[in-house]
Amino acid sequence: MKLPRLFSTTAVRLAFRYTLVYLVVLGLVLGAFLWTTGKQIDARLETELERELSALSKTQAQYGNTHLIDIINRKLTAKPESGRYYLLVAEDGSRIAGNLLAWPDEADITPGGTVQTEWFDEEIIPGDRHGDDALLPAIVSEFDDGSRLLLAQDVPQSGPLNEVTEILIEIVGAAVVLGLVMSIILSRTILRRMDTISNTAGDIMTGDLSQRIPISDRDDEFDALAGRLNLMLDQIQLLIKGIREVTDNIAHDLRSPLTRLRNQLEVTLLEDRDPQEYRNALTQGIAETESLIRTFNALLSIAQAESGNHRAEWGTVNLDELAHDLADLYRASAEEKGQQLELITDNRSVITGSRDLLAQAIGNLLENAIKFTPDGGSIRLQVIPGRKTVDITLSDTGDGIPEAERAHVLERFVRLESARNTPGNGLGLSLVQAVATLHKAELLLGDSGPGLVVTLRFPQLGKNRGQETAPTG
Repeated sequence: MKLPRLFSTTAVRLAFRYTLVYLVVLGLVLGAFLWTTGKQIDARLETELERELSALSKTQAQYGNTHLIDIINRKLTAKPESGRYYLLVAEDGSRIAGNLLAWPDEADITPGGTVQTEWFDEEIIPGDRHGDDALLPAIVSEFDDGSRLLLAQDVPQSGPLNEVTEILIEIVGAAVVLGLVMSIILSRTILRRMDTISNTAGDIMTGDLSQRIPISDRDDEFDALAGRLNLMLDQIQLLIKGIREVTDNIAHDLRSPLTRLRNQLEVTLLEDRDPQEYRNALTQGIAETESLIRTFNALLSIAQAESGNHRAEWGTVNLDELAHDLADLYRASAEEKGQQLELITDNRSVITGSRDLLAQAIGNLLENAIKFTPDGGSIRLQVIPGRKTVDITLSDTGDGIPEAERAHVLERFVRLESARNTPGNGLGLSLVQAVATLHKAELLLGDSGPGLVVTLRFPQLGKNRGQETAPTG
């Protein structure tokens, strides 16, 4: 018994695939959140910076830099912690006013353009507001005298936003780790169930056809698959058993007639004989050959019925019409023995099946009834509709079959002692059983007191109307 894999490259590969998908989804969600939040903040700040720069530019154009410097100083005095940064420089780059200590070295902001985000060195930012270089939105305006004014804004929401971002990143990291663990567990669970199926298949391949896939109490999709596979294995085992039985039966039951035929021909050739003796030997050989051919044809019909090869020929079968046709066909044989064949049918009993196979099965039953019913006896063929089923029953007044032998006579090549002296190969009831199984019907043997009654009980009953009795004989 093989043990399931607890860890495998397949499980790891599946786990990483699930985790990668999980990570991509979470990354897209987090990125969309940060982009949307940042976009809202940037839009508001851009509007404020552009509005203030426009007002300061108009002041400088009307009153010059002196008045502009006064306004900047008043703003810085009135709101020193507003987070707004100003820097007015002369044409040569020297600082004139503002709370920034120098022009940003890496800034490349086009004067008169839109707000741009630039890096500001911590050395030019007054106080200890950031403690490190800062990325700030900024805008620049250049005046007629060559001086330039830079406005920048510290983003007060960046702190809480960064904290939220850090928390979200930690959550995403934990979720990724959790997803990886869950993916590995899920992959191991799936592979463990697959290994169970694989191990069972391996045992079956070694020749142990009795092995079946275990079914758990979870009643999940794997259990449904295991159930279907077990049913398939049951059918395969049944077919293989049938093949073995047929092979064994052929080896035992056909060896004797073949040997007898060969011996007869050898004896005939041992010495010269007159033409009539040769004719008699050939006639007897032909009879033996025909018996063998009938046996092989019966075996072939049973094999085809058990394998379901006739399903392509299935359709709606009217059992009443079929019973009428078969009664007409076998009436002459019954009359030769002085037997009365009575037919009782329903007007319209319909099932789904193969008309040819059903005719062959019912014909075998009629042949047996005529063969084993004494001269002057009676045989009754009935089609009896029910609420959900329809029965075909055939009863006779022969010797019947002992109850202890009824299951045994359904096997191939089985013949009762009382039938040893009658023509036949012991395959008739085996064919009937195969056809019944193919049509999901029950084959029942009973006592008609005296005689035998055989019942074929079919599902899928069609419309039934009044009953008609048509005795023949």
